[in-house]
Amino acid sequence: MNAIDGTNRGIQLLVLLFVIPLMGIGLCGCGSNQAREAPVEMADVIMIDHMERFGSLDRPPVPFPHDAHTAKMEDPLNSCDKCHPSQDDGRRSLRYLRVVNADIDADSVMEIYHINCVKCHDDTRAKKMDSGPVICGECHMEQPAMIPGQALIGFDKSLHHRHTVAMGEDCGKCHHKYNEETKELYYAKGEESSCRDCHHETIEEDVPSLRQAGHWACIGCHVDLAGEGGPYKCAGCHDSELQKQFKVVENPMRLKRGQPDFTLLSTTAEQEFYDARMNTVPFSHAGHEQFNSTCRVCHHETMKGCDECHSLAGKYDGKGVTLQQAMHSMNSGHSCVGCHDREKEKPECAGCHALMQQGKLSEHSCTICHAGPSPDIVERVRGRYNSINQFRSEELGDGLSFRRNEIPDTVVIGILSNQYEPARFPHRKITMKLLEHISDSRIATYFHGNEDVVCQGCHHYSPIGQTPPLCQNCHGEPFDEDDLHKPGLYGAYHRQCIGCHQYMNFENPSDCAVCHQKKKSVG
Repeated sequence: MNAIDGTNRGIQLLVLLFVIPLMGIGLCGCGSNQAREAPVEMADVIMIDHMERFGSLDRPPVPFPHDAHTAKMEDPLNSCDKCHPSQDDGRRSLRYLRVVNADIDADSVMEIYHINCVKCHDDTRAKKMDSGPVICGECHMEQPAMIPGQALIGFDKSLHHRHTVAMGEDCGKCHHKYNEETKELYYAKGEESSCRDCHHETIEEDVPSLRQAGHWACIGCHVDLAGEGGPYKCAGCHDSELQKQFKVVENPMRLKRGQPDFTLLSTTAEQEFYDARMNTVPFSHAGHEQFNSTCRVCHHETMKGCDECHSLAGKYDGKGVTLQQAMHSMNSGHSCVGCHDREKEKPECAGCHALMQQGKLSEHSCTICHAGPSPDIVERVRGRYNSINQFRSEELGDGLSFRRNEIPDTVVIGILSNQYEPARFPHRKITMKLLEHISDSRIATYFHGNEDVVCQGCHHYSPIGQTPPLCQNCHGEPFDEDDLHKPGLYGAYHRQCIGCHQYMNFENPSDCAVCHQKKKSVG
């Protein structure tokens, strides 16, 4: 090897020693770009993806921060027309610089955005002001820094009350019906209903979508009131944190629409009276209104009665859901059973109910609700009843079947006494606390029937009485090999005690010795 070859090899080695680390840096940098931070969800961001109606997109849709653009206007309240022209009916179009999409082609829509958006950004930049992008890739980004994050807003009883007072109880300013003959909107007193009755998720037969109707009515009114009547920016309604700041009226006025305070629920179809196998259900309409923020909790699609969409056999209007399913589905928050079942998830209830066999009903479950007269005579006797309390089952009684001073003060549990001292369970203290939780809940007081039911929170398969069977009567040591669903005595105690602590959000013991004092070794 000559001197030149040696020099070349030395140079090559130096190059490799310098380049390889740079390659590593480059690779690491590439990985960090791909693993960039997740985009921020913002209430005012609207995704401009309208070109999808013409086919697949050549570039990604554009996230548009609406409130940021509104803030740049010299007069935000009176500058809507700069982007949203008025339609023939006087309402502003929700589309950008166009009224309808029906006869417009893809190139025209694209030009509207490209020409006007870029021009506005250029003009703003020429005034030495902060401006938006003018390059394609700065708008059409594969990984945008922000994406839509609107929180849904509902018109609950508190908001309805505030609007009713502000409008002088002029319900016709919001509630209307459509006259097919005159082709005009009109107000029908006593027939007020939810916006969703007519306005659905999409435009149907020239009926505006719920989104269009809501923005026209709400934002239009707020803007007309010069900002004194409520938010007109996106975030004002659709930001979850700002929603928490809404003023809440503690006792809003009742939404009156001719509903009775009390009624007997049944199918109203005359031909179905004799097909109904269960008695009617006494129902306190006024009582349920107190515990729900909106009528849509039950009247989820329209303000009609349940059986107008849900019949015994099922209807097309009700998507085939029968009346029985609509009232009893445990998976629906709109059904009676489903709504009541969710009440059991509250910490003060879950300590007992979460550990019970789910879906298992007691012998009294059906008759507690179906306590009214049969459907075939209900119209004849309906006038006799005006309160749900007239149907409270008397055979179950109200109080404990034994005196409270007979409740054992302490129960000693010694299953682990070979390793630990027996656990001392504060039986009376816990029982009295559970009874307090029940008495504070109207739904628990009504459906439990009597106070003895509290015993079944722990003694779950035992008959109600002063001296229930011992746990080891059912739970052996160890578990029963022929019934793997039944835990052994050791597992049953720990599942019941620790499980109750967890579901009631109590702090669990940090170790065994908190409940079971470790036995001292005999020296």
